[in-house]
Order: sequence, then C-alpha cells, then structure tokens
Amino acid sequence: MKKTILPLFFTLLMLLTLFPANVLAEEFTDEFSGDISSDEEALIIEEELAEIEANLSEDEYILTDEEFEEIVVLEGTEEGIVYALAAKTAQAEPKKVWDFFVAKLGNEYGAAGVMGNLKAESGFLATNVQNSFESKLGYNDNTYTDAVDNGSYSNFVHDSAGYGLAQWTYWSRKQGLLNYAKSINASIGNIDMQLEYLWKELQGYSGLINTLKNSTSVAQAASAFMIQFERPADQSAAAQAKRASFGQTYYDMYAGKTTTTTTYVAAPATNSSDTSVKFPKLATYRQGMFRDVPSNEWFTKYVASAYEMSLMKGKLENLYEPYEQVNVAQAITMAARVHSIYTTGKENFKQTGNNWFRVYLDYAYQNGIIDYAMYWGNVERTATRGEFALIFSKAIPNAGLKAINNKSMGSIKDVPSSNKYASAIYKLYNAGVICGKDDGRFHPNDKVTRAEAATILTRMADSSQRIKQ
Repeated sequence: MKKTILPLFFTLLMLLTLFPANVLAEEFTDEFSGDISSDEEALIIEEELAEIEANLSEDEYILTDEEFEEIVVLEGTEEGIVYALAAKTAQAEPKKVWDFFVAKLGNEYGAAGVMGNLKAESGFLATNVQNSFESKLGYNDNTYTDAVDNGSYSNFVHDSAGYGLAQWTYWSRKQGLLNYAKSINASIGNIDMQLEYLWKELQGYSGLINTLKNSTSVAQAASAFMIQFERPADQSAAAQAKRASFGQTYYDMYAGKTTTTTTYVAAPATNSSDTSVKFPKLATYRQGMFRDVPSNEWFTKYVASAYEMSLMKGKLENLYEPYEQVNVAQAITMAARVHSIYTTGKENFKQTGNNWFRVYLDYAYQNGIIDYAMYWGNVERTATRGEFALIFSKAIPNAGLKAINNKSMGSIKDVPSSNKYASAIYKLYNAGVICGKDDGRFHPNDKVTRAEAATILTRMADSSQRIKQ
C-alpha cells in the first residue's frame, strides 16, 4: 500500500474505535498496492465511508453484509477494499473472542473481563509483535509471523518479544504456543489456534476459571485475569480500572444480545437412554410425497422418520434425492442440530454471514463434536462413512448411545483398530446406530448418501429403531 492512502485508512479505523489504527494499519500494507487515482475520488471514498460509519448502531458497530459490499464496490478501487477489510476485521475479531469465551465460561462478565485484558495486551491482533521489539528484530507484525511460519526466523521462543493475543513472552509459554500451532498445522498468528491454546493454558488456573465462571461484574473478572494470569508489571488500581473499562465496553456491546432462532421445540431433556422422548413427531409423512422414495426401499422408513422429526427434508417439494452424496458441512450441520435438540430441547441457530454452515461449524467446534482440523478443513467436500461416524459419535452424550451390541475392536473386516475412525465406528456399531453393508464390511471410505444420513439420524434420535446385531 502506498503511503498516500494511510491517512484515510487511519481515519476509518479511528472512527470505528474498536481497534487502534496503528494495530491494523500494517495488517493490510502488504496486501494491496496502487495510488489513489485522484483527490476527488479519495474524497468520495472518505465521505461514503463516513456516512456508513455514522449509520452504524452505536451499541454494536457491526457492518452488515450490504454495508461491507457497498464499501468494496466504491468506484472499484483498491482503497475501498482495504477499508472494507479493515472495518470488517476490526469488528470481527472482538466478536469472535466474545463468542469463544462466553461458550467456554458460560458467564458474560467473565468473558468481558478476559476481553478487557486482551484488548490491553494486543488489541485482539493475533499477529501483534511487542512494539518495542519491532525495530530491534527488524520485523513488523506480518513479516515476523511469516518468518516464524516458514522457519526463516528460528528465535521465536527465546527472543523475549511479546506476541499474539495474550502477548506471550516467557520462553516456555512461547514454546508451548509454537508446539501447539505446529501440532495442528496452523499459523503462529492464527487467532482461533491462539484462543484454543489460551484456553488450554487456563486449565492450569482452576481458581481463576472458577472466578471467571462466577463473576458478578466485569471489574471482578478483569482484575482476577490481570493479577492471576497476565501479571503485567503495572498492577495498580488505575491499570485494573483501565482493563475493566475496556471489558465493560464489550459487555455493553454484546451482553444479552445473542439472538437465537428456535425452530424446533422438543420434550424436556431427561436422563433416560431413550432418545425418542427428545425428538417428538412434528410433521406427517405421506407415502408417495417423494416420488423417488418408493414404499419397498430399505431406506423408506428412515426417510419417513427423519422427515417426521423435522431432521431432514426433501431437496425439492416432491424429490428427496436418496442417492445424492452428503458433504462434510451438511454432516456437521445435522450433528449440531441433533446435539442442540438433545441437550437443550430446542435449536439455537441464527444464520449470519455468507456461509450458511458457519453457525453450525461454530456450534459443533465449541461443543466438542468436531476438532480444530475439521473446523478449518475443506467442509464442502463429500463426507465418507468413516467421517460421518466420527462426527455423529459425539453428537449426543454417551448416555444416549448405550451399547446394545458387543463388537470387539478389530472384528469388522475393513475396520482394524489402526483405522483413524475405528473408535467412532465401533461406538456407533455397538449402540446399534450403524451397521455394515451386505458383505459384512463397513466401507469407511465410501461416500455417504442422503438415504444413509436419514438412517443414521433416525437411529440417533429414536433409540427404538436401533439395530441389534
């Protein structure tokens, strides 16, 4: 990015107030190049952006997709895209951190207290290198991160430079961060990786976690996190108040404003292993309503049951497409819905953003249904039977998947104990949810069809339809 566009860039970020301008500036300097074509064009862009910012809700400061697109298309300029990315990033990262800690702690005061500290430490910039070390090391945030990732800089652990969301500084903590990033093949500057690593670190602070989960004010949570975990040099009352004020800003912005859409209300949750009480009949299936689901097919009763429990629908009004393959995102979505209904008696999902499946991936990841690698993998590829089993093995608690069969590990011909999906496959086999094909094999690498998905969904939701083998 040429220096001529930086003043406007800073203007937008300062207006948004959620992120220090100097933090995000370098995030985009290497991504775009090109001069503003004219002073008049620059003025138009600045006025358009100011108008959009002025119309943002004072308590949310969240750009809608339409506002984002409006910035992107401003005169077709690279500058408009830079501003859009900056604005979107400045707002997206705090919300991501908020959602993560609310899910982990179950306490909005606790989440806000953590956020107040991370705001003070890094401004939520996962690639943030301690400012005082940039000139010393000869790197900025982006070049430092890239050098650590590609191995050209090998002193990350021992250089004493604070880095990332929590400004990890001590060598053993930076070593742990680096090891964790490598173990999941993530960039050292990946915010999701850092959040997970931070949560792993916090497991060694049981007293702090208890305080965060039971805090009755942002100030209480912020001070506890600062003194017990961050431990900065300045722990004065003024420093504590500053971090609390940061946290209060995000509490006021986000607390109590998580909108959910309830589309399914089931029977109250119980401790019974009979899962059918949690998935009542909500619709009526009529034979012939799907012309591609004849009455004599093996999957017909499962399609009917899944339809009646509102777990699956037709692709079109009169077509189910039983042989169409299911992709990973669809499988995760099904599992997330089953988990939500089973554990809460309802669905709590609201579509946001451009990817219809993002809300389900977030839910599945936060509730331990999928791991980090699957969360960030290619979820639009077709799912295999092994992957489907893995996803659904964690879709409901073990109490709802009690064994009714006794398949020993390795007894299925094509699922040896060394198969990466073996544990999940045998768990669902023994629960009567899945079974092999006519040749006695499971075929874990075969693709999953909508007919098979309906079968598994039905048996997960209604234990009376599980198979004794």
